[in-house]
This record gives sequence, structure tokens and C-alpha cells, in this order.
Amino acid sequence: MTGATMEHFIPGKVAGTRTVRVRDREYERLRALGTVRESFSDVIERLLDFYEAYNGGVHSNDPEGFEGADLPENPVYRRVALDHFTGTLALGEDVSFTIGFDPLASPLGRRGKGLVAFYKDGRRFCLFRVGKEHLWLYFPTDRRDTELEGWELVQNVFLDNFLEDGGMHLIRRQYQTM
Repeated sequence: MTGATMEHFIPGKVAGTRTVRVRDREYERLRALGTVRESFSDVIERLLDFYEAYNGGVHSNDPEGFEGADLPENPVYRRVALDHFTGTLALGEDVSFTIGFDPLASPLGRRGKGLVAFYKDGRRFCLFRVGKEHLWLYFPTDRRDTELEGWELVQNVFLDNFLEDGGMHLIRRQYQTM
């Protein structure tokens, strides 16, 4: 067994580390997956993002796929949601999305798939939770006290003061910082 110390750096915060024991074979495989500039934490985070994306559904770059999401019935809200989805997808050729079930909705109350997650080069960068009268925007986080694990609520896009831009400036900034 080989011990590897994983570190995760968050600007302005003290970095936490954990020691993980892996067999030599897995250690070499992990090492081969990384680049010179990546830590083991980076490699493992990338693998976890891929795993979550795989469980969430097939990645797509086709805007027609948005029809598979549980879109709002209200035509104005439906248009705003689709505009945000296509605007986010249009940020670059490296953007893809998956559609999945909302884990906060009760299984018996689910009408369809209410989560649309966007990825840049396979790494998640924003998530929309779609509801009848809400379109919640989330960004990835390391915080553990969030309602949706791994995601921090940024805003409800349908609020009147956000209908014009609806947070696209936040999404563009999030995309550029990744």
C-alpha cells in the first residue's frame, strides 16, 4: 500500500489534507492520469466529476436535448429557462450538459427531470434546478452545509429583477474562471 496525501487549496482559506491509502497499482494509475501541474486531489476531483456526470446522464451539446428537462408550463418562464440553457451552452465548444432528477423533489412527486447540469471540459461549472415557478442557479462549492450537496445556490433566475439578464453575467464569469 502507498499513502498519498491529498490537499485542496481554496484561496483565502486554510487547506485541509487527508491521507488516503491506495494499492501501488492504483497509485500508478492515478499518477498516470495526472499532468505535471496536477495534484492527486485534482485527479481525484476530475474522476469524481466524471463519475457524477456519468450517473447524471449522457453529456450532450445539442440544444434539442433541453426538451428532455422538466420545463416550466408558463410560456414566459419556459422561454427564460430555454434562453438560459442555450446561452450557457453557447459559451464554448467545450460546454456540455446532462439532465437528471432533482434529489430534493420527493420521488412520488417527480414529473420529470428537473436538474440541468453544465460542464466545461467535463468539469461541472453550473446547475439549474427547474420548478414550476423557479429556476434556481447553483455553482459548485466545497461547503458541506448546502441543501444540494456540492452545489451552492446563487439565485432564482425568475425573480423580476433578474428576468432581463437572469444571471447570465454570473454564468459567463463562472465559465471564464474555470
